[in-house]
Amino acid sequence: GVRKGGAYGIAGLVKGLGVQAIKKYAVTDNLLQNGVENKKSHAARQGAMFAFEALSRILGRVFEPYVIHILPSLLSCFGDSSGEVRDATKGAAKAIMSQLRAHGVKLVLPALTKALEDKTWRTKQGAIDLLGSM
Repeated sequence: GVRKGGAYGIAGLVKGLGVQAIKKYAVTDNLLQNGVENKKSHAARQGAMFAFEALSRILGRVFEPYVIHILPSLLSCFGDSSGEVRDATKGAAKAIMSQLRAHGVKLVLPALTKALEDKTWRTKQGAIDLLGSM
């Protein structure tokens, strides 16, 4: 609950300050570096996925340009050893894919097809789910 609330707090701040706050305060970069790439803490990875889900839900289609930047990390979290992280990743992926327009799908498609060649079966399954949700 605390991580999900924090995620919606981040998304609310970004919406209040404007989308340019994502770049100005390096929101996605910080979430990727301190959350997704933190292999010691599944709570940090789960929190980052909650934040991506909240940003996508609250900002809607305005968040689309940032999706291609976070997609490789999103796909890698499908293969995470923690079930909580995988569940949070599924929620984030569902929220993100529901907001994509045709142009966003064209940008995301090459990364998803490349993920089908990954050696982790959960990453492959996640890529297939994302392809199916298009």
